[in-house]
Amino acid sequence: MAKERKPIHFKEKLFRSFIIVGIIPLLFMAIISYYNISVFTEDKINKSITENLNIISRLADSTLSTFINMTNYISEQEEIQAILSKTNYDNYEDRFKDTQRIYKIANSVLATQTLDVPIHIIDKNRKTRFSTTDYLVPIYEDSRGNFFDIIDGSEGKQLSFIHRRVDGKYSKDIVMAVGRQIRSRNEGGSLGYVISDVYDDYFNDILKNTRTYEKNNVYILDKNGTIITDKLHKNRTGFKFDEGYLDQIIKNEKGVFECNLDNIHYRAYYTTSDHMALKVVELVPISVIYKERAIIIAIFIILMIVFSIMAVIASLTLSRNISKPINELSNIMKKVEEGERNINFPIIGNDEIAQLGKSFNDMIKEINRLIEEVYIKQFLLQQAEFTALKAQVNPHFLYNTLQSINWMAKLNDFEGVSTMVTALGKFLRYSISSHEDLVTIGQEIEQIQNYLIIQKTRYGDKFEVFIDVEENIKNYKVLKLMLQPIVENSIIHGIEQKIGKGEIKINVYARDRKLYFDILDNGIGFGNSTAKGEGIGINDVDRRVKIQYGDAFGVSVEKKGEFTCVSIKIPYNDNLHYEKKGDIND
Repeated sequence: MAKERKPIHFKEKLFRSFIIVGIIPLLFMAIISYYNISVFTEDKINKSITENLNIISRLADSTLSTFINMTNYISEQEEIQAILSKTNYDNYEDRFKDTQRIYKIANSVLATQTLDVPIHIIDKNRKTRFSTTDYLVPIYEDSRGNFFDIIDGSEGKQLSFIHRRVDGKYSKDIVMAVGRQIRSRNEGGSLGYVISDVYDDYFNDILKNTRTYEKNNVYILDKNGTIITDKLHKNRTGFKFDEGYLDQIIKNEKGVFECNLDNIHYRAYYTTSDHMALKVVELVPISVIYKERAIIIAIFIILMIVFSIMAVIASLTLSRNISKPINELSNIMKKVEEGERNINFPIIGNDEIAQLGKSFNDMIKEINRLIEEVYIKQFLLQQAEFTALKAQVNPHFLYNTLQSINWMAKLNDFEGVSTMVTALGKFLRYSISSHEDLVTIGQEIEQIQNYLIIQKTRYGDKFEVFIDVEENIKNYKVLKLMLQPIVENSIIHGIEQKIGKGEIKINVYARDRKLYFDILDNGIGFGNSTAKGEGIGINDVDRRVKIQYGDAFGVSVEKKGEFTCVSIKIPYNDNLHYEKKGDIND
């Protein structure tokens, strides 16, 4: 007897194939390369941006220091203090001479500067005594206060006021004013003010001459976090930087953090200038940072593609015989999902795939057996129960109607008897007709109207009926005799025992992809009837609906003001209709 060959397990076949292809070496090389590239790129970016921020902070610091030194020098000039201390002039010539002296001192200061600096020397009455511009004292006031009032409360300290306005002479944007109170050395009182305006162009020149990344933004803030200017958005001067990150920037000298601004993910770098404590913040989109990293990785990816192509060729050659039975089993499973159950998986060999195929074949056989022995029996049982419930409705209604005809005949109301018999004949023809169990809503409502003719003849003016059916759903099909037991319950257990006249409302409508049938009456209320059988008809209809459509649908009872509302809910998408499909309101 030949020795039985030991089967090669499918797991071993896959393991050998992937080892041959070289997945592990490639993966290991990818991880090491990615880590080294990430570290290198991250270090390069951090150094570049840090150097950039230091350059910007030094240049901005130097620029503002120049303005402060000029205002300090002018405010300390004794000759200017002496001129501003004069309140009155005897003649125009003396006033003109003093004005010329102020011009001479100011121009001597400006002559040493390479920058175009707007300077205003203002007396204590806030009237211009000297200005490099053609206009009067600029307006330094916004929701944060008046700059002159702020300077008056500073006891001679140097202050800045961040705001944006346009210089009328040069049509340049001014983003900041540096000012100081001119005080008398001898008496110590206020004599006036000296204010220098700072153009946005000064900072623009700084930002243009420094290397920045694509789509990045650079903010220059004062020590309190108020935006002086930035590279991209020129409408934020005077506003605070984003409150979620401002506290971190103010408290620390420098640092790095990630943030989300205007739905963009940034990495933020910030530093502080040495003298003016200006905060310089550079925002670089994370996508830009990874873009540089991607360029370096691209070279490695090309190499990976070459090796991957070689691996794919080897894998296709080696795995063809391994994957073929798996694909066959997958295709058979798809056919079973589509409803084809008379199918078997061909068993070849003795590995795990063969064992799985054998188990699959056994499972299909068991499913077919269960469907035949259990599902079909359950379906027949459900259909039998549905037929019994439907038949249960007709004798109950017929008995009550014949009782009414009997009493009308005794009272010699022959016209009423004729009307009721005619309506009853139509109702019985409808009930025992050989049509299918589903009828249109229009037919069901017509049959309810026949039923109400019988009841109105019996009860006279005891109640009024109002029927409202949406026109576009009349052709949808519902269960036959679904509404009659509910209407009958409203009359016998609600309206009949009510003192006075009653109302019955029948509303049929579509909402939320479902059909609703609401039967409302203002009788004595559900559960208060003294007559036997209250709720039997409702329970029968509920069971019929659940058998037909499932447990998610059926009958519910609730109180709506003075009305008791019995509502039937069914799905509209399972309905068929005779003519064309109507629009259902969603």
